[in-house]
Amino acid sequence: MPSLGIDVGGANLKVANSDGDFRIIHLPIWKRLGELEDTLRRIEEEFDPDIVGVVMTAELSDVFESKRKGVLEVAGIVRRVFDPVFFDLNGNFRSYEEVEKNPEMFMASNWVASCEFLLKEGWRKFLFADMGSTTTDLIPVTDGIEAGKTDYERLKRGELLYFGVLRTPVFYILPQFDAPLSSEFFSISGDVFVVTGDIRPEDYICETPDGKGRDLESCMRRLARCVCADLEEVGREYVSEMARAFKEEMLKRLEMGIRRLADRYDLKIVLGCGIGEFLLKVAAEMAGLEYVSLSEIYGEVANVFPAYAIARLLHNRYILSTKPIFDDR
Repeated sequence: MPSLGIDVGGANLKVANSDGDFRIIHLPIWKRLGELEDTLRRIEEEFDPDIVGVVMTAELSDVFESKRKGVLEVAGIVRRVFDPVFFDLNGNFRSYEEVEKNPEMFMASNWVASCEFLLKEGWRKFLFADMGSTTTDLIPVTDGIEAGKTDYERLKRGELLYFGVLRTPVFYILPQFDAPLSSEFFSISGDVFVVTGDIRPEDYICETPDGKGRDLESCMRRLARCVCADLEEVGREYVSEMARAFKEEMLKRLEMGIRRLADRYDLKIVLGCGIGEFLLKVAAEMAGLEYVSLSEIYGEVANVFPAYAIARLLHNRYILSTKPIFDDR
């Protein structure tokens, strides 16, 4: 049986097997943590994996008193369904008992899996870029991974950009248009990219701010609210211009982040994946770098690349190698 990789995120549960079959399930942990176990049981029934590897970022959700407690709770839920192994920040597979001893080593470990897999595929000296619904990882890799080990460190170093394709409040990226934008939670980046035509309404898988539709008209109405207006008041062209301005500003921030890290580590290539590839490619080219699309190499499973990377790493070690899973390198 193919091995299975599970990436338990704060907003989405992502799973992929080593054959490239994958699922993205919107599951906001901060309000639906109680559904995680049943969802995992359905995954177990559907995929019937021989072995399961786990990474997570869900521990940051404020449903947990601390990230430490978040790791322990998420790992415990997964263990009730599977007999999993967990991938740590040093790139090793570990047992559940090791998670209990040192949960800090398993916080936000998904990007490590992606980079370790790419290193084993033979890539060297690249900037790994993964843009999802909520955040963007920019990980410099030379002969090894150069990034900070915690989200806090990576935020300070520009290796974690806290914006993404679906869930970013519009005012966070575009605080000013022809008027200052309201800081109310009226509209998010999913609205913007439906209006710009970069995503389809069916790609907008998270909740909308007002709980209403994901069609073009609904997205435009939410964007108009950002300047305390109705759509009829400011017009469709005005809202379209606002969406384009948001996209341009996000691209500028991406380009700046990519250029800064590429210059620091003398990197010439960006390996990009995630649902935000359409932005990463443009930003990398704006920075004068070569862009390599991981979706063109691995297919659509690159939208859940950390889960796929874990599945492949585990498959190569457990199925194709005689080495024990927990043997440190």
